[in-house]
Amino acid sequence: MPFSVDISSLDRWVTQVRSRWGSVLCIRPLRPDDREREIAFINSLSERSRYFRLFTPLKFLPRHLIDQLMDVDYRERMAFVATTQLGDIEQFVGVARYGETDQAGIAELGVSVADAWQRCGIGSLLIQQLIRYAREQGIHHLTGQVLPANQAMIALARRLGFTVSYEPAQHLFEISRELDVPQSTQIAAQEGVLSGASSVANGAYPP
Repeated sequence: MPFSVDISSLDRWVTQVRSRWGSVLCIRPLRPDDREREIAFINSLSERSRYFRLFTPLKFLPRHLIDQLMDVDYRERMAFVATTQLGDIEQFVGVARYGETDQAGIAELGVSVADAWQRCGIGSLLIQQLIRYAREQGIHHLTGQVLPANQAMIALARRLGFTVSYEPAQHLFEISRELDVPQSTQIAAQEGVLSGASSVANGAYPP
């Protein structure tokens, strides 16, 4: 069941950061009331960016895909969003998410950044926040698939310590990173407890 935890318990994961351009952004967990913002974000992506993220050139957004994107339980499936304020309107400029695979402790990563906000550090900020959160949930390995044409994502993955390998059978790049989850954190995650590290403020992101 999506959104199965008390959303207020995630307040410590809400942080203000600055992009490489100096813009103030909010990085926070996806919330149940974000559905329309998620739809607007996906619809705002260029055909190229949408293809890089979804691996399909969608002309419209089917309901079942939105349901899937909004289906987070804050443990096995998690998403962080980067938002900015346009007057009184909050809008997404980036989303990073993971979904645990059939193998316990291994999750698949996905990230998208709005075209106008690419190459200003948002993808890096989102992935690093997602990694910190995943560690607390007992996730010990992140993996993902990237299209060969998406060289910006491949370069970002390498900078963040992911190994990158080409899979010729699928014509895709596989990115992979061990998270080195402490044993005490694994135990806490198994008990369904959000424990340990404090949230990061003011864009001070350790590697």
